[in-house]
Amino acid sequence: MEQASKIRIALVDDQQLFRGGLKLILAEDPAFDVVFEADHGRQFFERLRFEPVDVVLLDVEMPIMDGMETLDRLQIDAPDTKVIMLTMHESERLIAHLMNAGASGFLLKDEHPKIVRKAIHQVCENGIYFRDYVSKALLKSGRKKVELPSNGFIHQKLSDREFEVLDLICKELTSKEIAEKLYISVRTVDGHRRNLQDKIGAKNIAGLVLYAVRNGLV
Repeated sequence: MEQASKIRIALVDDQQLFRGGLKLILAEDPAFDVVFEADHGRQFFERLRFEPVDVVLLDVEMPIMDGMETLDRLQIDAPDTKVIMLTMHESERLIAHLMNAGASGFLLKDEHPKIVRKAIHQVCENGIYFRDYVSKALLKSGRKKVELPSNGFIHQKLSDREFEVLDLICKELTSKEIAEKLYISVRTVDGHRRNLQDKIGAKNIAGLVLYAVRNGLV
């Protein structure tokens, strides 16, 4: 029986001690493979050229090239790479900004190790991971921006099936689970997801969820 490939992970944080602890936490899950570590974004991209990864655990505050700049560049250079942002600050404004910018998840640095491992699995399976404080920040951000232009027009462009798929994405179902629930193929689900992203203008699944939150669909 063919062995499933491991989830390739990069750790990007300027604190070596923190990276070491994170590496020990991830070593407890045999599905993970920490491919490399980096002190800042510039060093990360130098390594990424030769060692692609599935998930990046990315610190917000770093010298030379910080997490925000790194996240922005990743959306262009490696848009399929999942990014989980790490910080000590539970700022609703920061959380909303990072999720808007394309992050797949957001974790505080004092999270329980089980939560960290769960978050990685979730972003690989669902494309996104929300803690309760993330949902709260996005909801608050959405309420402040209900005047987003052309929302009604976008609503009109979405089909009933696309609304169904969007609803199930927001409930954290995987493409396979959505396919089983709607009696369609995984390929069809992925097609609906791509159409949703194109119509809404979302960079990733986080953008779809953010759209749904802002428009009262969840």
